[in-house]
Amino acid sequence: MKSIISDVKRKTPRSFTGYYYLKTQKIFIPFKKITLECHTRRISELNLFFESILSLVNIAVGDVSEIARILGVDYSVVKEAVIDMVSSDYVFPSENTLIMTDKGAEALKSRKQVDIRKTYLTDLLVDMITGEVHGEDLKLVRPQNSDVSLEAVIDLDDSYFDSHFSQINRVYQQQQRDNSDFGESAVISELYKIIGIQHSELNYVEDAVSLYRSKTSSELLFDLQWDTNDRYKNELFKQLRETCRPCQENFFERSRDLVSQLKQSPITIRQDLMEQTEAVRIRLSKEDAVNEDLINEFSKKRYALFDREYMSYLDYPKDLGYKRLIVSSGHLTGLLTHSFCDQLIALSDNLPVFIIYNKTEYNVERSINYFFRKKKKTSANLHFVPSQTVPDNVICFDSELVIYLNEDVVSAFEKPVLYLLPICEFDKERAKALANCLSERYNLEELASTVSNRSKTSGKKD
Repeated sequence: MKSIISDVKRKTPRSFTGYYYLKTQKIFIPFKKITLECHTRRISELNLFFESILSLVNIAVGDVSEIARILGVDYSVVKEAVIDMVSSDYVFPSENTLIMTDKGAEALKSRKQVDIRKTYLTDLLVDMITGEVHGEDLKLVRPQNSDVSLEAVIDLDDSYFDSHFSQINRVYQQQQRDNSDFGESAVISELYKIIGIQHSELNYVEDAVSLYRSKTSSELLFDLQWDTNDRYKNELFKQLRETCRPCQENFFERSRDLVSQLKQSPITIRQDLMEQTEAVRIRLSKEDAVNEDLINEFSKKRYALFDREYMSYLDYPKDLGYKRLIVSSGHLTGLLTHSFCDQLIALSDNLPVFIIYNKTEYNVERSINYFFRKKKKTSANLHFVPSQTVPDNVICFDSELVIYLNEDVVSAFEKPVLYLLPICEFDKERAKALANCLSERYNLEELASTVSNRSKTSGKKD
């Protein structure tokens, strides 16, 4: 159980006094990865040879041959230096005599060399909600169609680049230090002028919002994991309330029948389970070592510490030691995610996995085919069991643990939000009894045997 408890501890959201935790929802923040066409400037100590030549030109010694004679170097060396100085606009030739420019005079006075070049700044990431600029130090992802994403609100126009010039310059200079063997001692360029965007690509960074409900009223509290000054939260509120784009509709429950059904039998909070849940939460927040006493406390019947705590038991099957997995749900589409389904597929390589679902649920077959299309017909251990009615909403880890999947709805922005309030029961006898009950009701043993024999027959033919 040590790996499971450590994983649960890492994923448990923070608590707020006076509020019940309800759910955690992934939120994807838009970022644009851009390449900027610009001019950069590098200021360094003036080349000593250049300084010597400029000093002679400054006292009217402008003949290249004479300069070479005075400096005691070959003519060709001075000529090569003069070519560079002309290209840098320090001097220009006039009737075989070098004339110093204003830029050359300034360089001689300051003993500084200024080099302005056209370049492209790559791998700049712009937060399209806050406008903050980052180097390539964020994990970029592409959300799925069912994921909830914020819409970009920043315009990358001249006004934006004027107001964020210094921030972009800091990121550019840090990139140079990071890419140099000299680190902080590196001679670096600075941003001089932004010409425009040469290339841009919209990406996203994954965040998460946790939803809480007041213990004494219907007030809701939102808490985003990586939020600064509530800027993401405020924008999320604004977009969900005012526009609710297609990419945000999945924040709410769209099945009116399900909402109506859940409202008829709302969850009644059991104080004994809530107190046990809070006791475990407090111990996890205070204790680093996982000992037997903590395991015993953790394994008492309680509410889940977060809505998808079951993922930790799926991710560490050897820690719990269950011999088969039975998922029974009348609202299976609410459970199906890429991470959940991928883990079920992985588990089916080593133990039987049964998924019992209500065949009348809207879009359920389509969702199953989408998430399990690669494995549905090839795995002898992955079984799908359609039924006209599914009274038990549980995940049964036979014979170790039962997680009861209690669903309810709250209202946010005058729309229904579905949440899970799972109950974790670590009673081996109850887990075994429930697994046997489900097995008998849906003929799971017979189904597994039939699929196994069919697989063996198919193997012989091959």
